[in-house]
Amino acid sequence: PKTPAEARRQLLDVARACVERLGMSRASLKDVAEGAGVTRQTVYRYFENAEDLFNSAAALASGGFHERMRRSARARGSLAERFVESLVFSVTNIPRDPHLGPLTVTGEHFTLSSALRLSFVQEEMSVLADGGLSLSPTERDELAELLLRLLHSFLFDPGEARTEPQLRAFLQRWLVPMIEARLESGTEGPR
Repeated sequence: PKTPAEARRQLLDVARACVERLGMSRASLKDVAEGAGVTRQTVYRYFENAEDLFNSAAALASGGFHERMRRSARARGSLAERFVESLVFSVTNIPRDPHLGPLTVTGEHFTLSSALRLSFVQEEMSVLADGGLSLSPTERDELAELLLRLLHSFLFDPGEARTEPQLRAFLQRWLVPMIEARLESGTEGPR
């Protein structure tokens, strides 16, 4: 590879192939290194650990997932409703996604902050807000963290069974007023 980005992409492609061949629970960083013809230390140069590598590969393999999520969210009225819709879409569709779904059924809880970094969530929030998100950096961090924590909770400990419309109504009832109030105030809250 000529650039670090190319090297990273090649390792992700090999990781995805290893998962498809061996399964999520059996694929290892060693398998990826051997498949790419590099040492494990080379893989560590581009990824923090095996979890980072495999979660990144799953996110990449899901390809159009976030585009579908954006389309679904943009169909909603207010910005707060768009954020809620992106959460509903993710909770409903991640388990069904052929690449992301296995991460939720292996019994091994993956770290959402590794798979979907706060910066990724903030970027999605900015896209849904058409670049005009009236929150302070602290509030953006906190909202991104809240959405990630809710996603994690609904994926790994869903509690009461809800249909998609019921989940949407539940989240809209509690989150939309809170988010809209924060967006309207335009002031940074307590730390």
